[in-house]
Amino acid sequence: MSFTEQDRQSQIPASAPVPVLLIEDDPGDAAVFISLLEQCPERFAVTIVERIAQALSKADGGYALVVTDLLLPDSTGIETVRKVLERFQDTPVVVLTGVTDTGLGLQAVQLGCQDYLVKGGRDPDALPRTLRYAIERKASQVALSGSEDRFRRLVELSPDAILLITETRINFANSAAKVMIASRDGQDLTGLEPSFLGHRDSRVTELIDAIFDGRQEAGHLTDCDLSTLTNHRLLADLSAVHIPYHEGPAIQLIIRDVSDRKRAERQQRLAAAVFNTTAEAMMVTDTSRCIIAINPAFTEVTGYSADEVLGRSSDLLASGRHDPPLWGQIQAALDRGGHWRGEVWNRRKDGTAYIQRQTISRVDDEQGGTRSYVSVFSDITAEKRAEEALIHVANHDALTGLPNRSLLEDRLEQALSQAARSRAHLAVMFFDLDGFKAVNDTHGHIAGDRLLQALAQRLLQCMRGSDTVARVGGDEFVVLGLDIEDRGNAAEVASKLLSTLREPFDLGNEITARIGASIGVALYPDDGIDALALLHCADQAMYLAKRRGKQQFAFLRDNGSTLI
Repeated sequence: MSFTEQDRQSQIPASAPVPVLLIEDDPGDAAVFISLLEQCPERFAVTIVERIAQALSKADGGYALVVTDLLLPDSTGIETVRKVLERFQDTPVVVLTGVTDTGLGLQAVQLGCQDYLVKGGRDPDALPRTLRYAIERKASQVALSGSEDRFRRLVELSPDAILLITETRINFANSAAKVMIASRDGQDLTGLEPSFLGHRDSRVTELIDAIFDGRQEAGHLTDCDLSTLTNHRLLADLSAVHIPYHEGPAIQLIIRDVSDRKRAERQQRLAAAVFNTTAEAMMVTDTSRCIIAINPAFTEVTGYSADEVLGRSSDLLASGRHDPPLWGQIQAALDRGGHWRGEVWNRRKDGTAYIQRQTISRVDDEQGGTRSYVSVFSDITAEKRAEEALIHVANHDALTGLPNRSLLEDRLEQALSQAARSRAHLAVMFFDLDGFKAVNDTHGHIAGDRLLQALAQRLLQCMRGSDTVARVGGDEFVVLGLDIEDRGNAAEVASKLLSTLREPFDLGNEITARIGASIGVALYPDDGIDALALLHCADQAMYLAKRRGKQQFAFLRDNGSTLI
């Protein structure tokens, strides 16, 4: 039988044959090869080429097996094996050797071939068995190699540190271990003793020893205080398991850095402690103002328990005292700067209104969108009342409760500003009591105080709510009358006041007192355009009234002329 460079196919039935590439330049050996295959129950489709160059050109032919002689016209020995293995990397290769070349066959297997056959063998079962096993071994090698590659990639990509250790050294460390345990420069850990890991936490050493001693197969530790090569502390969870290893007993360690998680948990616990123990009420709402969390102080301030408010709108706290624009202003401040601070009126569960000092903060998510709002507030009703009481004391006469000189001057300034804008008129009337000293001397200071208090009430009853009655001295009073158009109108008011004061005062203990008053009247803008000028003018007019005989009123000027 002669062979050319053209491919030749054996006459094997074509029902699912196994494609085989035979590289053989000896026609006799090729014929024996095909003859042996024809006696097998398996079906093989054999393509025969005589040179290595021809074989290499057919690497994409989809062959399930390559069988090659070692001595070819264009390649010999191990060089032939290397060329075939390089070109047919994913295909099993079996070499044909002579009886005296079995050493080359073994070298071929060591280089990566699946097996070798000695020419001249006549066992019809040996050839198909060798070919079948070669195909199966190659498939297993490819699968194992792929599995190993995938496993290796998973290990390298793992965020956890993975170590393979023996009793004396670290045999393998993935990239995460080099960063986590060694240094940020990724120092190699291979060859180092693993004992440094347990310097701070004896549980680590005890677990490793127990596995190496065979007392347990695996173990897991949480919150291990590990040491790194740079002597930094590392809080980690650690898993250890015994695995087979060709060098002897070995342990696979998986170390998960939980330092950041533990710090976050501590911060969360701290935040929860602050939330639950702070004296200020706290409320968390979602973007729809639905209440999702409250602290105990919230219940103390509002009277509502968690069961009563969670899932409900924060509007249930509203007092109804604020107009809708306020809430729009608050939302605008939150949208703009993330915070709002101020004072608002709210209502408790029992219906009582109270004033609270409140801070609302916007909480954003990782994408910058609003996630929730945190409201911190405290009841400042008592504080406000105390503040108002202090303001009242500072601006009112302690005996009569009337505004004092300071508050009078402030109201007069405001009234003058309003009058200037609206071109209105007003009057300032300065009182000095006539006969008050005699009451004090005759009946004592207690009776005198009662007289001043009763006098204050009479003056208030005579004037409108928009007017001001003030005590500016011991027995001196000032009345600020608004919307008094002219001297005639002012004279009517002054006459009414004098008439009221002439009525006797019942001071208790069967004491009755009669007094009068001298009143000086100044008009805006005729007698002055500022507070100081009007008060001075009214004071001088009062002295004029006294000189005229008391218990009367007087104007300092009449048509621009002084009446003194």
